[in-house]
Amino acid sequence: MKNNTKLILIAILALTYGILIGEYQIFPYKQVANLFQANQVEDQNEEKTLQLSGNNVALLTTVNPDNLKSFKTELSRLIFGSESLPEITPDKVTSIKDSAYDGLSNLAEIEEFEIVQNYEIKSVGYIFAPEKSNNRLLLYHQGHRGDFLKGKETIKHFVEEGFTVYAFCMPLLGKNNQPEITLEKLGVIYMNTHERFKYFENPMQYFIAPIIGMVNYAQDKKFKDITMVGISGGGWTTTLCAAVDSRIKQSFPVAGTYPMFIRFEKPKKNYGDFEQTWEKLYSKINYLDMYIMGSVGKGRSQLQILNEFDPCCFDGDDHNKYASFISSRVEQFDNGNFDLFVDSSHKEHQISEVALEVISEHLGIN
Repeated sequence: MKNNTKLILIAILALTYGILIGEYQIFPYKQVANLFQANQVEDQNEEKTLQLSGNNVALLTTVNPDNLKSFKTELSRLIFGSESLPEITPDKVTSIKDSAYDGLSNLAEIEEFEIVQNYEIKSVGYIFAPEKSNNRLLLYHQGHRGDFLKGKETIKHFVEEGFTVYAFCMPLLGKNNQPEITLEKLGVIYMNTHERFKYFENPMQYFIAPIIGMVNYAQDKKFKDITMVGISGGGWTTTLCAAVDSRIKQSFPVAGTYPMFIRFEKPKKNYGDFEQTWEKLYSKINYLDMYIMGSVGKGRSQLQILNEFDPCCFDGDDHNKYASFISSRVEQFDNGNFDLFVDSSHKEHQISEVALEVISEHLGIN
C-alpha cells in the first residue's frame, strides 16, 4: 500500500512539474523545444537535403560588383524597414564602476550606454576606454550565453592593446531587459525568448540597430578604424552588421554561422534560432551573399573563425563547401578579402587564445 502511495505521489509531482514547464517555460523547456524543432526541421527538409547534396554554391550566390549597392540597400530594408541605416545614437552614456573588471591593465574608465527601441526593449552595454589608446575601436558582441562578462578575456586582450572596446549583449540577454509588451490582436507577451520577435515588424532591427547606433556614436571620436568580433550569436550579429554597414572595416565572426544549405543538411546541430533562420531575410539575401558583402570594400576584410571540435554548432569541415568559393568571388571586387580559420586547439564553444592571436595578427598588433 505504501509503495502504491509513493508511486501516486511521484506521478502527481511529475505531472505538476510538466505543467509548470509548459506554462512558465522553465528548465528543460528550451532543450525539449529545440529537440522537437530540430526533429521537425529534419523531417521537413529530408528531400531538400538530398537535392542540395553536392550543391554548387555559385547557384546560391547572387551578389556581385554590379549589384552590391542595391544589395546593401535591400539588406537595410529587410533589417530596419528603411533603405538607409538608422540614425540612432545612445539614449544615455554614464560613467560607472564595475568590480568585475577590476585589475584590467590599461583600463582608464568604463561607461555604460543604453539604447531604447520600440516597446522599451533596451540594449545596455559598456564602453571600455584605455589609458594608452591606439585610437582604434573594437566592437565585441557576446552570444546566447548572456552577459559580455563571459567575454572578459577577449575584452581584456584588446584593451591591453590600446583598443577602445564597445561591448554588447544579444537582446533580452545579459544586462538587457525582458519587458512585457502588448501587441494588437495578440495581447500581452513576455519577451524572454528571441522566438517572440517573429511577431514584430522588422524583427531583425532589435538585434542589429544597437550596434549601428554605437557606430554612429563613434563617428565624432575619429577612430582610425572599426573592427567587430563576436562569439556564437554575437558571431551571427557580426556577420550581419559587417554586411550592412561598410564602416566596420575588419570583422571576425567566431562560431557564428553556416550557410543555410549546410544547416538543412545537419539541422539537429546547425539549424539555429529564429533570427538565424528567418525566411523573409535569408530567402532574399543569404549567408553566402553576406560573407561577400562583409568582406568587400576599401580596407575591408572578414576572417571567419570556426572551432573544429565545437560541441555547440558549426563544427567539422563543412566550411570546405563554401570558403574557397567565397574567397575567389570576393577577388572579383576591386577591394576586400575573405578568409576562414579553423581552430583545432580546443573543444569548447569559445574564442580561444589561439583565435585571439590570429585576430591580433590580422589587425597588425602582434
